[in-house]
Amino acid sequence: MNLTPPENTNSTHAGPAKLRPESAAHRASSSTPLLWLTVLSLDAPAVAVLWQLLFARSFHAQVRASITLLLALVVWLIYVADRLLDTLKVPAQGAEPTRHLFYRRHLWAFLLPFTAVFLLAAWISLTRLDENTFRDGTAILLAVGVYFLTVHLLSPGREWLPKEMQVGVLFALGTCFPVLEQMSRSNVFMLATYLVFTALCWMNCAAIEYEEWKRLRHHQFGSPHPWTLWMGRRFLWIAFAIAILVAGLIASGVGRAHRELLASELLSALALALVRYKDKSLSIDQFRVLVDIALFTPLLFLLFW
Repeated sequence: MNLTPPENTNSTHAGPAKLRPESAAHRASSSTPLLWLTVLSLDAPAVAVLWQLLFARSFHAQVRASITLLLALVVWLIYVADRLLDTLKVPAQGAEPTRHLFYRRHLWAFLLPFTAVFLLAAWISLTRLDENTFRDGTAILLAVGVYFLTVHLLSPGREWLPKEMQVGVLFALGTCFPVLEQMSRSNVFMLATYLVFTALCWMNCAAIEYEEWKRLRHHQFGSPHPWTLWMGRRFLWIAFAIAILVAGLIASGVGRAHRELLASELLSALALALVRYKDKSLSIDQFRVLVDIALFTPLLFLLFW
């Protein structure tokens, strides 16, 4: 999943900042075929759709196919727009992630598909959504617009809250709100599983930002938010804490009716921990892809359960 916020390079406008070239082992994109999911911004829509379907099935919510399709389209548009805005920044040579390099080199190739997807998403929004979904979806899109404004234009690198947290919260909310709309206010279990999913999305972003800051930018070109640094240094403990919490809910029988969702969250937490534990044996691109694949666990239950 391409949840990662734009990098904080803080390079000058006089020219691209230079960094010592990274070893071939850390730029092994050619040996990571699944990296295409990231560079084409397909991973985030896939994650959003998988989790929305699993949440809807777990809580017996009726989410129309048009809403799920619209979710995929809008998430793709948001992440492509984010990458396109990243290309306006002066790059740090040798420190740019593969996804940013790809968009910088193929900027105009996205113009036609972006326009086509935007028109299709607008048509579905205006003709296929009920009033409540349209209203709530518009509110979330406005929040995304505020995020873009603050991150890309007003105060890059000076955010009060970590970008990684903002992305995680908005992503999880955009994914789950059609299910949340159908739940009663007293559904504490729905809120608990939603918050766990939000934490997993935040961890995904934080893991990638922290690892790229260490291995691509070599602790240069600005520093991640203090919360992101804290999470990056204690990532395994946080992942295990979430896994233990979810395992406790499963063992207690409280969430028996939602065991697929809980099991998916448990597996994602453990998968994130495993990727982080093995990070030294992975290239930065392999790490990037596997941290996203760790959130594909709903596929196991949607297909085989």
